[in-house]
Amino acid sequence: MSRAEPPAPERVPCVWVVASHRQLTNEHGHCQPYTLVDEGGTRAVLSLGMQPVSFPHVPPGRLGLMLDGVDAVFLGGSATNVHPRHFGEEPADPSMTYDDTREAVSLPLVRLCIERGIPLLGVCRGSHEINVAMGGSMHQSLQALAGSLVHWENPEESLDEQYAERHHVNLVAGGELERLTGCQRFAVSSLHSQGVKRLGGGLVVEANADDGLIEAFRWHDRRQFAWGFQFHPEWRSEQHPYYTKVMAAFVDACWARMRKEGPRAAGAKQPPDRLLASA
Repeated sequence: MSRAEPPAPERVPCVWVVASHRQLTNEHGHCQPYTLVDEGGTRAVLSLGMQPVSFPHVPPGRLGLMLDGVDAVFLGGSATNVHPRHFGEEPADPSMTYDDTREAVSLPLVRLCIERGIPLLGVCRGSHEINVAMGGSMHQSLQALAGSLVHWENPEESLDEQYAERHHVNLVAGGELERLTGCQRFAVSSLHSQGVKRLGGGLVVEANADDGLIEAFRWHDRRQFAWGFQFHPEWRSEQHPYYTKVMAAFVDACWARMRKEGPRAAGAKQPPDRLLASA
């Protein structure tokens, strides 16, 4: 008796989760380079019914080709900071760590996403990369700014404590984020030492902290989903009503992009009803 062929898998949007690179101590006590993928981002993408993918190293001339194979890009957080040479400054703090290998991919990738209309979501460090890629600059150390809120985490705390709501953000009246969430102010997580100083060209502010720091921005063309969030809407988004709405909008943009691709979208299933209902 012949066995029935398993059903063909249904296509879902593929989201490129950009990798980070760190020097870490291995099991033998030696320091060596590792490629890391943001677990919070990959779990969020999976939980939203999409497929995360990642490419450890991408030569500059191959970025466009790799982008052809995905439907969206996610730039997650990291323990490293965007190197200040990308916005014309020297490092102000010798203790800061950087990731040149990631930036060789992320900065031109941001510009390619904008150029091609590919959905782009950047959180924490990822939002910094969007800003810098578009010509913006960063405060290198918020700890050094007088009057700044405490935006950075306590390393002694658990992850749940570090990603808990730390302060409020004020949404721009009449802005896209206010329309999306239906509110004017809500509490967010905060785990960063860099922060937007000068916003990049073509970007629009959508939310600020009480100390004036930019907490959310987007590409000026509302038709394209290209957003940067200083906080982490991907972290347990189902427990936060406004994070849920942000992530649902990203999901909608990913599905729309996939369907637009025509032959690549053959066999694509519909997005889960629960996601559409939360939008």
